[in-house]
Amino acid sequence: MVLASASFATNDICTKIAVQFLPAPEIIAIRGATAFVFAFALVCFVHGVTQLKTIANRHVFWRSLFEGSVGPMIITCYAFLPLATVTAVMQVGPFLGMIAGIYLFKESVGWRRWCAAFVGFFGVLLIIKPGGDAFQPVALVVLLIAAVGVGRDIQSRRIGNAAPPFVVSLATSLTGTMLAFALTPIMQPLGIKAWGPWLWPDLYSFVLCCMAGFLMVLANTFSFLAFRAGDMSVVAPFRYFYLFFAVIGGAVVFMEYPDLISLLGMALIVAGGIYLLHRERLRAKHAALSAISPSAQ
Repeated sequence: MVLASASFATNDICTKIAVQFLPAPEIIAIRGATAFVFAFALVCFVHGVTQLKTIANRHVFWRSLFEGSVGPMIITCYAFLPLATVTAVMQVGPFLGMIAGIYLFKESVGWRRWCAAFVGFFGVLLIIKPGGDAFQPVALVVLLIAAVGVGRDIQSRRIGNAAPPFVVSLATSLTGTMLAFALTPIMQPLGIKAWGPWLWPDLYSFVLCCMAGFLMVLANTFSFLAFRAGDMSVVAPFRYFYLFFAVIGGAVVFMEYPDLISLLGMALIVAGGIYLLHRERLRAKHAALSAISPSAQ
């Protein structure tokens, strides 16, 4: 998961630089084409051509749709917001996952986990500063990205061993590219900064997009392997390295330095998220012991 976080953060840096020169759908198209070729080669070399049929798995489809829809939204956010801000708000995924579990799986949530969630959401408020001069409404889109990420992680668990990781990356790159083309005629008339007319890319921006595509395959593969093979409560805390890499990258590459209030908000999100995952792990352990006890009797 640490490797996935580093790959995601570096991909984001390349993408945020590219969005200064190219519109979002063009970045996604170049990045997606690179990722598709790379993932296709890996599937054929590592798993064999016969494994391409697993791309039709319905859970692979839904995961690809969730992950593919993140690209257009997050690149749009990069045109307006600092890298660390986008990454930090995205870390509310575990809290949204907890709420989803209540409504989708009828899970019971104790007061400790609710407190952790409130701490995390308070941290988000400190970062996006609603009502203040620095508030950007596009920050609310990042919350939607986090919600979509919850669906992606659920589908990753459901895929299991039904499809190899590189097939999942291949499906994700293909779906993201198709969504970018589909959204272009809808978004361009709105005059949004990141959805302008397509341009002929120079070598610098083209290489950046290609690097982002390469890193996207690695990031999705590492992330999928981590959530498929490991306990989610153990793996998930390591995703906060994503925020660490984003803060460092934003400062070094873009000269973006979060203020003290934003840093406090980030700390609250991380602390609340780790505690929430700790409580979920304890709850799962208690449930497992309760299930074993009657059979032992």
